[in-house]
Amino acid sequence: MWPETENTQELLVGAEAGDDDAVNDLLDRHREAVRRLVQMRLDRQIRQRVAVSDVVQDVLISAHRRLQDYLKSPAMPFHLWIRQIAKDRIIDAHRRHRVSAKRSVDRERPLVVPAGMHGSTM
Repeated sequence: MWPETENTQELLVGAEAGDDDAVNDLLDRHREAVRRLVQMRLDRQIRQRVAVSDVVQDVLISAHRRLQDYLKSPAMPFHLWIRQIAKDRIIDAHRRHRVSAKRSVDRERPLVVPAGMHGSTM
């Protein structure tokens, strides 16, 4: 599911050296794996409010912002690190749209159309 480690290591070395192309390639290589993870783990009802691509974009932006900290002390392989960021964003979406009482998806109700009102008003 996740890209090969060898190429990732080369890109990490380039990113550490300050190569912007290496950073972009690194995040782009992991985009599809992150998308599949979010698609699989994000609640169906929450996906009606929040697009998977928006969560993926948040993950990649967060990873880009935090990459230099990761490179200073990589405590885990890169794919596990970015996967943890993705899980955090999924949890955030869950809290924002399910746990929050005011905006909970559990409070939504479908509109009921009264009998005989299916046609046009014209």
